[in-house]
Amino acid sequence: MEKEQATFIKSIFESEKVVEEVMAIAAEGLVVVDMDGVLIYANKSFEQIYRVPKIQALGKHVTEVIENTRLHIVARTRVAEVDQIQFIGGHKYVVSRMPIMVADRCVGIAGKIRFKDTCKVKELTRRISNLETRLNSNRESFYHPRYTFQSMVAYSEISHKAKEMAIRASASKATVLLLGESGVGKEVFAQSIHNMSSRNAGPFVMLNCSAIQESLFESELFGYVAGAFTGAKKQGKKGKFELADSGTIFLDEIGEMPLNSQAKLLRVMQEKTIDKVGGEKIYNVDVRIVAATNKDLEQLVRQGKFRKDLFYRLNVITIHIPPLRQRPTDIPQLIRFLWKQLEEEYGIYHKRIDHEAMNLFQNYDWPGNVRELRNVLERLMVLVPQASITAEHARTLLAGQEPSDASAVSRYQLRHLVSQTEKTAISQALVTSNANRSRAAKALGISRALLYKKMHLYGLMDA
Repeated sequence: MEKEQATFIKSIFESEKVVEEVMAIAAEGLVVVDMDGVLIYANKSFEQIYRVPKIQALGKHVTEVIENTRLHIVARTRVAEVDQIQFIGGHKYVVSRMPIMVADRCVGIAGKIRFKDTCKVKELTRRISNLETRLNSNRESFYHPRYTFQSMVAYSEISHKAKEMAIRASASKATVLLLGESGVGKEVFAQSIHNMSSRNAGPFVMLNCSAIQESLFESELFGYVAGAFTGAKKQGKKGKFELADSGTIFLDEIGEMPLNSQAKLLRVMQEKTIDKVGGEKIYNVDVRIVAATNKDLEQLVRQGKFRKDLFYRLNVITIHIPPLRQRPTDIPQLIRFLWKQLEEEYGIYHKRIDHEAMNLFQNYDWPGNVRELRNVLERLMVLVPQASITAEHARTLLAGQEPSDASAVSRYQLRHLVSQTEKTAISQALVTSNANRSRAAKALGISRALLYKKMHLYGLMDA
């Protein structure tokens, strides 16, 4: 089958029709890669720009020849990327990457460097300069997303489908709506989409809509000017949208956003401008929105708790992230992935999960999904004194008891145990409250703001 496909593709590229198609979009530095990202064509100006003879470049994977290329990514997503900045030899170029379609079939990707549109070059250069300034002055104001699609476990058909859809969505500028139960990893998807997008050099800013008081929502989203209200900072404050300019904003738990704030968000999405609280100046913003919720937004619309027009604006690319119980074949590999993370975090490398315990985990429903799974694995690693973790240890913990003894506890410093206990308590409160922050905070006897701070501290925000 592979030989037939290779022969088919080769015959296509030898045909006059494809030559005409390639020449129609020709430009300086023109290259063509096949669907595996291997260079199969380069024009004369390619050698001048990249300083590599064609005879040495052809047949190699494009990443071995062209620095900072995304042609192999476009080969996977099949979504064109037009007028994007790429650094080549220390210089900024405006490039385009375009699928070559023959008989409704994508047979390769053409990459070209555009020099003619000098106005576009100047505008993009200005945006890059502004972005660099914001990055240097606001490094602590936004997340540095660490998750990518390469680290995502998706072996089952249903999870692989969600992952592939997210990969394709990352190549576009469209708004993405992530739907799924609490703990399925919606933030993991959001960060991965950002990191694979053409905006990956820009900021990734997150706002948890359930953790902000309604009276503070507008100032959090759009910022305020000096002296806007009593208690305001003298120098004013940048809002999340301004911080996310040229990047991505992740609006988690969008279903919790107050109706009044929904109207203002809709205006920003339509006009692509913001005005700060207490100010008169209008600011242009270029922000890609990724929203997430574990609620049924259509039902909230029917109940009058969510604006219909905002729902339509958000519901452009919708990705349903399946719960763990619907993808049991992913669980063993997911356990290995999480266990390796925990080994590095705690410096414990001698413990192993036996076969029966693995089977038990694979057949458990996991109402708290990946968050609950990680919590259980973490507690087993810390509290089980034996090197081999058995099904009995797992059953005891899942039943709400601690598989521990004094000798195990004595091996850990008090500060470490206090932090672990606090993290475990917060995780359990989130699971039992179905990730409702208000109920979880009430159950723990702390404020919602403190809960939100602790969740950030312990890496529990990827709901």
